[in-house]
Amino acid sequence: MNKNKFNMAIAIVGCTLILTIGGVLFNQIYKNHQANELIIEKCFENFDKVDEVVIKKDGFWSPVICVKK
Repeated sequence: MNKNKFNMAIAIVGCTLILTIGGVLFNQIYKNHQANELIIEKCFENFDKVDEVVIKKDGFWSPVICVKK
């Protein structure tokens, strides 16, 4: 009976840890998405004054980069 309680405690702690990490990652992805939307919006504000706009992203966690040419 003691081993069963131990396994249940490990399962609860493991599930809680997985949900916490998932929640933190989801929150960070959401914040990055909002920041990237603002950067892209500002990039296209004066689109009629430039010939070309290039939006780059180096990696998954990196912000977007707006280059006006």
